[in-house]
Amino acid sequence: MAATLEGIKTIPTIPRQGEQYLSVNLALVSLPELVTVAQALGFKTEVVQIHQRSGTEVHALLWEGMMTEAAADFDERVDALADRIDTKAIRSVRGGWTQQTA
Repeated sequence: MAATLEGIKTIPTIPRQGEQYLSVNLALVSLPELVTVAQALGFKTEVVQIHQRSGTEVHALLWEGMMTEAAADFDERVDALADRIDTKAIRSVRGGWTQQTA
């Protein structure tokens, strides 16, 4: 069983069908740096935990919601994020399948 960090919201590994999460693994990117980048790109940050098979990961959740509700420039903002932080830290998950930015 994965450890649970008290006081930190837990999100499912895979969102429900039609939903999406965009998060950044805080083990790979510093939170102050990420907050600065995220704000510049119009994202909000919320610290969350995700229980993976390998253990609990702490992420900054930048966006969550129905895929159909994402802003028209969402993909461009994700690309800009990938230009500014370690792409291995970015996790984009859509209900039913996972895409890890490489």
